[in-house]
Amino acid sequence: MPKTYLSIVGTRPEAIKMAPVIRALARQGDRSVVCVTGQHEHLVPPILKLFEIDPEYRLAPTPQDGQPNGLLARLLPQLDEILKKEQPSHVLVQGDTTSAMAGALAACYAKVPLAHIEAGIRSGSNHEPFPEEAHRRMIDAMADLHFAATAENRWTLLKEGRSARQIHLTGNTGIDAMRYAASLPFNHANSLLKALPMGQRKLILITLHRRESQGEPLGRVCKTLCTLARRYARTAHFVLPVHPNPAVSSTVRKFLSNEDNITLTAPLSYREMIAAAQACYFAMIDSGGLQEELPSLGKPALVLRNVTDRPEAVAAGSAKLVGFSSESILDAFTELMENEHLYESMAQVRDIYGDGRAADHIAYVLSDQIAHVLEKCA
Repeated sequence: MPKTYLSIVGTRPEAIKMAPVIRALARQGDRSVVCVTGQHEHLVPPILKLFEIDPEYRLAPTPQDGQPNGLLARLLPQLDEILKKEQPSHVLVQGDTTSAMAGALAACYAKVPLAHIEAGIRSGSNHEPFPEEAHRRMIDAMADLHFAATAENRWTLLKEGRSARQIHLTGNTGIDAMRYAASLPFNHANSLLKALPMGQRKLILITLHRRESQGEPLGRVCKTLCTLARRYARTAHFVLPVHPNPAVSSTVRKFLSNEDNITLTAPLSYREMIAAAQACYFAMIDSGGLQEELPSLGKPALVLRNVTDRPEAVAAGSAKLVGFSSESILDAFTELMENEHLYESMAQVRDIYGDGRAADHIAYVLSDQIAHVLEKCA
């Protein structure tokens, strides 16, 4: 008998990583009721369209201030009504967003089993990333099933007291999504990437958006990027999709708008971002998703954060944690540009975060869990 699952999708990363699971559940004949919370009002629909997913519920957009308290207060009563109506076998949440936190709380209050996709990720600091680190710890405390992307994530959950029977090592569904997107046709000439000097200079992909970098650290990073752009004017071209948050975009445009070899674009579509990652020489990023995707593409990453919740890529030699220090960024960039041996050692294709079949594994485990419950009740 088909089962019903309630999948909570609030942000663009959630849409990317939940989409393969929603599709996998459909392939095995189950129903995944998709609830879009409105946290990323404009960024989520294109992802769902790419994966051919039509959500059953679209909640009102998040108020412009986007504060977690207001979002939680708005979502909880609406999710409670949806749970009463749908009576799902499980609520599925991914990651660490306020939407995921709301879905987890709603499931807990309604006594509906909760499955956490991408469980066990930790940075070790409640303020980096903020508030995501606190969210993921609380979600894991409420979850009945934990789908861990890596052995390190699984070990973290065991150390925190989760039962081994609750934890399933699956790989990361973001790799499933990336491989699907990369298989789709793409034409640079019809994209935001058309102005880039592909093949003429080394393309450096940059992302900057995290809360902990905003303010003085972000300004320092931008000044350092100006220095690098001028130093490598003949050999490198930088592309930075500008995050729409005014606290980010105003600083980025203030410092970087007038450099000839820095291209600032609007936020890239997911397919465009994968194409940019495929084309880049290496990346300078604060994105969690790209820390997972770049090793699968054989692209080195300099991580612009003080701590990382994806230490596996650093340990494997695919990424280097450089923080916000100008000296650290300058040294790491220069070494990666000029030390061919180092570059080649980092630019290895590594399936650190899975083989692209995580969603099928998750769907199978969910189905097996339900079958086990029905068997016990028979």
